[in-house]
Amino acid sequence: MTKQEFLEGKAFYVGRKRYKGESTHFYDKEVGCISKQSRSSTDEKIIITDYACNIKVIGRTGFIGFTYVMSKLVRVKYKFEDLIVFVEEGI
Repeated sequence: MTKQEFLEGKAFYVGRKRYKGESTHFYDKEVGCISKQSRSSTDEKIIITDYACNIKVIGRTGFIGFTYVMSKLVRVKYKFEDLIVFVEEGI
């Protein structure tokens, strides 16, 4: 994935796709966060979209995000090159 694709809000996998219907993520520029898309295992349509984490920094090669799990701060750091763009397959 490129930085431009990320900023445009294209859906992506973290790492490679492991199974049909695996959740994807996307950058929601309106809110400034990463959202998670839970997908159907039969046709990969989006079932529900939910918050995943806040964005702290979007850099030249990647981004840093954070969220809280049970009152504990969790930080993540990903490079754009490690994100795989979701491609909708024909049925």
